[in-house]
Amino acid sequence: MNTTFAQFIDQHVDAVVDDFEVFARRSGPAAEHLASEGLRDHAKVMLQAVAADMATVQTAASQQVKAEGNAANATYSRVMATARQHAQHRFSQGFTLPQMLSEYRALRASVIRRWTAQLDVADAGLLAELTRFGEAIDEGLTEAIAWYSKRLEESRNLLIGVLAHDLRSPLGAVRMSADYLLRTDRLHDNDLRAASRIVSSSSRMARYISDLLDFSQTLLGASLPITRAPIDLVPLCADVVDELRSAHPAATIEAELPDRMAGSWDAARLSQLVSNLIANAVIHGEAGWPVLVRLSAAGTSASIEVHNRGEPIAPGSLPTLFQPLMHSRPEPQRMRGSSGLGLGLYIAREIALAHGGTLVVRSETEAGTTFTACLPAA
Repeated sequence: MNTTFAQFIDQHVDAVVDDFEVFARRSGPAAEHLASEGLRDHAKVMLQAVAADMATVQTAASQQVKAEGNAANATYSRVMATARQHAQHRFSQGFTLPQMLSEYRALRASVIRRWTAQLDVADAGLLAELTRFGEAIDEGLTEAIAWYSKRLEESRNLLIGVLAHDLRSPLGAVRMSADYLLRTDRLHDNDLRAASRIVSSSSRMARYISDLLDFSQTLLGASLPITRAPIDLVPLCADVVDELRSAHPAATIEAELPDRMAGSWDAARLSQLVSNLIANAVIHGEAGWPVLVRLSAAGTSASIEVHNRGEPIAPGSLPTLFQPLMHSRPEPQRMRGSSGLGLGLYIAREIALAHGGTLVVRSETEAGTTFTACLPAA
């Protein structure tokens, strides 16, 4: 057989990429809604770059440099550039590190399997050992990186939790001092405005810190704790709406509430859920249009809808909408009142899940954006 490995890759690249797409489709929830192009994206370019690199003459010295990660030739740089682009794309789509690594394993296994199958004269046993060696190395690499990245993530999340916890005390002192100043009768207009800004800013910071504490707790493997008790959702929603009206006096927040909606829920957590959804609607909704909060029965569950008009959510953002840190914007582009971290929607969904419920979104140009939390009553 006169075909080189590089030529074989070029000749069979489309078939290999077809195999890759099938594997990538099953890699996890993040891949379920991706189009075919999004799954195949860089696989073909990567294989062609690998083939081009293999077609070049490689000395023992250049092989050693490549093994040490210091190669500088153009074709190998193309492999690295494509790998970075692929990693960026998978990160933006919410893939985990082990899922992305498994794609490389599948890609290499597909090429080796097709290559060994078409060899005319070869020791089948040795080729099988070659394949198994590559698989074993890949398994070890995947497991090592998964373990290492998990420990790094746990350390980072623990740091976030400790920092957020420790910030509450000095922030509480700032808030109490500002409240004391507001209760005195010795402040002039400018002083009153300054003290009021301190109170409102410290309240917003306290909400961010609370979100960070909840965020770090869920990332460390624990679901949000809830304490169920018989409550009526109607006054709860009404109180939250009144609170958000005071916090956003320029916004119009309307509520459609029944006379009663009884069930067993965690009142504090559901107040947090409704507050996060309304705040999100106020921040991202179109000025001049009201935010509508609707509470209704859905079988044995309660349905809480929060609707706003405005620019619809981009379809590409929907798969990762409830994942934090995926849509952070630079400070100049950030909506007023938003931390830019995406924690509000993440925590709202975690609260719904902790109650055995769901939180979904529907966003269209004409109909607007509606978040719907469905919460079992018991």
